[in-house]
Amino acid sequence: MASYNFIRLKRLMLIYRVVQVALLGLLLFMAFNFQKLFSLMGVPALFMQSVIAAIAFQLMMTYPAWLLARRDVAVEIESSQTDLNGDQLMALRRRRLGGDLWKLCIMGFFIVFIMMSPDVSKTRAISSVLAASYFGFLLISITYFQCFNFLSKRKQQELAATK
Repeated sequence: MASYNFIRLKRLMLIYRVVQVALLGLLLFMAFNFQKLFSLMGVPALFMQSVIAAIAFQLMMTYPAWLLARRDVAVEIESSQTDLNGDQLMALRRRRLGGDLWKLCIMGFFIVFIMMSPDVSKTRAISSVLAASYFGFLLISITYFQCFNFLSKRKQQELAATK
């Protein structure tokens, strides 16, 4: 039976909790700013449309975020074993790098999409798409971190129960 050292995983979970709080604060700040912008433009209904679009996009991306979190938790749990040799550590490092590459690609997509969007002054609909993309990115990020923390805590409890 393998023994585990969850110190690194617990620290990662704590960091993810702090990141979730920061992202939630950023989400509230951006929501306030977009709501103010839409009110000044005279179309407050676009704010609710962008929120609904962001929530719909988050719901579509919940399962892929959960899959990525499950994969990352499996790598972290395997790397928490105390009796790993060099080859196993290299394989886990490659798997961790693959997960980080996926996260970097998703983040890059949103950054490029937001940066390449036209100026808000050109049309009102652009600001709605921009708001939905901001909200969608933040909601998906929060979902990933919540899934990671939930799955890692559950896996730790399962491993503790089998001892």
